[in-house]
Amino acid sequence: MCGETAIDVELHGLRLTKSFFPCRLPSEDDEVVTHFLLGVLDLNQKKIDVYDSIYSESYEAGMNYMQMYARMIPHLLKFSQFDKNHKSFGNVFNKFDIQWQRSPHQTGSTDCGAFLIKFAELLMIGKDVQQFQPEDIKDFRKELAANLWAHGEWKRNSGYDTPPENVGDDYESENETFCPKEL
Repeated sequence: MCGETAIDVELHGLRLTKSFFPCRLPSEDDEVVTHFLLGVLDLNQKKIDVYDSIYSESYEAGMNYMQMYARMIPHLLKFSQFDKNHKSFGNVFNKFDIQWQRSPHQTGSTDCGAFLIKFAELLMIGKDVQQFQPEDIKDFRKELAANLWAHGEWKRNSGYDTPPENVGDDYESENETFCPKEL
């Protein structure tokens, strides 16, 4: 299960594009979530940076999962004719490099999701994830809860209503929205 947030930055005429995608590593039987980690796709560098609150270097399960993306993304870019709209990218569609990045390690067994959110937050504002101290995760969880509560109150008081999600609207059938496990 992955979502995506993109950040585009213009710097001295060079457009830098990074996409953040949280990843859930499934268990062997796909019944239980085993771990969350953050992938950051850097199109200019043709790499995926991985931020993981448990492991400081790649490990088999995480690496296998990220290699799926490293193989799939160039095919998606080629299929979408990305090179025609982004001339600086060129027409090289090789597998993206994967680099495990140093990041603070969690001490609790269920903190990986909160760490993932904090890593994304820090990276989006241009800060180093190493600035976050693992012992601050409890305060960060409280901050998240307070922000979610405040947002819910705003929605309730403003009359804003979240539109229903229409799964499959972009496709002819709902089955087309599912991505195969193995590519």
